[in-house]
Amino acid sequence: MKRIVRVGWLLLALTCCGIVAFAQNNGGDAAGAACSLLACGGFGIFYLLILAVSIAIPVVIIVVIVKFIRKDAVSRGMPNADSIKWLGLLGLLGLVIYLLQRPDTMYMACTNCGQPRSPGGPCPHCGNA
Repeated sequence: MKRIVRVGWLLLALTCCGIVAFAQNNGGDAAGAACSLLACGGFGIFYLLILAVSIAIPVVIIVVIVKFIRKDAVSRGMPNADSIKWLGLLGLLGLVIYLLQRPDTMYMACTNCGQPRSPGGPCPHCGNA
């Protein structure tokens, strides 16, 4: 965290130097041009940093949603657990759709055939209780 704050202060200092250089550069000297170039580089780095953060946050959120959906679908014994996780690519809308359509009961494996079945009833695959 301290490193990010230091980089932010550096970019702010470069930006301030550039503003001063643009304000003072009326003779076209080399020092003013060099400072202006340095400030433009500082602006570029700052904007690239903002762009990277604004792209990374939604990507991280979508990855977390996809992992949650996959883990929950597997724990509930859903047969389409591998394909249902792609709902997470829709973001929060996909999460809401998944939460509305997932089964209420947790499935368990049948002791006879190993297929998923709801607890308390006969197995729909082999009919064994």
